[in-house]
Amino acid sequence: MPFYEETWFVPAMLGGVLLFQFLLLVAILMVSGKVSALTRYIASRESSPGPELIQRKEENSDQKKLFAAFLEEDPARRELPKREQFAAFRKWREDKGLNWKAPGEG
Repeated sequence: MPFYEETWFVPAMLGGVLLFQFLLLVAILMVSGKVSALTRYIASRESSPGPELIQRKEENSDQKKLFAAFLEEDPARRELPKREQFAAFRKWREDKGLNWKAPGEG
């Protein structure tokens, strides 16, 4: 008589399949927990802005204030096209010494 016709074979195979499914469920739950923890870790890192972002925002705010002061000096500048406004703003910043220059540059 072949072994698969034995009376113990079907319950043993059923038990083996159930054990395999249970172990697979446990493994999936463990991986799911790790993914959730990684997601929380990444979300917490993104919610607090880094020092570089804070510095860039402050610099951008300073630039907006400088541009507003530039436009306030001469109201006719508001009538210029944007391209000419920004070109005049760059020249104004250079005249005021507000542009950063590398050592050895003009």
